[in-house]
Amino acid sequence: MAGSKSAIARRRAVRPPAGSGPAAPLAGVGQALRGLRPAASLPALFSRATHEICESIGFERAVLFSLRGQTLVAESAHVRGAAGAGERLLADLRLAPLQLGPRLHESEVLRRRRSLLVTDAASDSRALARLPGARSYVEAPIICQEKALGLLQADRGVTGQAVTELDRDTLSAFVEGFGYAVERELLVERLRVESERILALVRSTEVSVTELGRPEIGLSSAQAASSSNALRWELPSRGSRRVLDRDLHDLLTPRELEVLDMLAEGATNVGIAQQLVVSEGTVKTHVKHILRKLGVQNRSQAVSRYYRMRAA
Repeated sequence: MAGSKSAIARRRAVRPPAGSGPAAPLAGVGQALRGLRPAASLPALFSRATHEICESIGFERAVLFSLRGQTLVAESAHVRGAAGAGERLLADLRLAPLQLGPRLHESEVLRRRRSLLVTDAASDSRALARLPGARSYVEAPIICQEKALGLLQADRGVTGQAVTELDRDTLSAFVEGFGYAVERELLVERLRVESERILALVRSTEVSVTELGRPEIGLSSAQAASSSNALRWELPSRGSRRVLDRDLHDLLTPRELEVLDMLAEGATNVGIAQQLVVSEGTVKTHVKHILRKLGVQNRSQAVSRYYRMRAA
């Protein structure tokens, strides 16, 4: 009996403390994904992601990079237990966007869509996005609709504690769920834009009906005297605008007015470029100038203001 009691005591002595086993990080992943729910925009979602990776899963530092062409741009960063440190880290990372190249770890992570553990970041020439002072780190690609949009990277800070394969798998599990959250937010944003566009078209229809009901739209004296007595009027075209649009004339150049007309009709940048026989980059520049001059944030707001100004 005494031997049996001593064996039980030995097993209790070597039993790992609660929360330190493989199940603990996975429980943190579930909590981290639940923490994404309050985010109501992509920037808010990015910020919540790095926060939850540290506060719920247990990493010390986390950074989210978006992929823009062949460049990684830091979008969000968080440092656990250090107020303001995440903002400072993000500002430093944004000073020098990272250029991808062949054989770099980050390039392979995005190409193969697999998470990665870098065990010796300081001396690894293939490690591009290593955090300042990091001994080792893990990173995983952000996948949305079968496309790599960026990556998340995390480490244990500058304390010298190494990350493990379990950390890699944990981050990979979180990023898989995070990809669905990004997809959902993109869908919501797309629906929001389409709703604004439909509302703008409805307002345009209301304006047209109001214009048709005005007394000045009718038979001119010359038309009344004609033998056909046919009702005739001309709708405004891109080349001939009404006096009511003089505010737009004051704000925009003729080419910008032309681009805004096409935006109001739902044309894309590519479609506008084809019609105007210019590059898509030139169209983007015109759109940027239009948004700035009209004092709006996006294309839908520009179209909405366009119809309001024409209805004035």
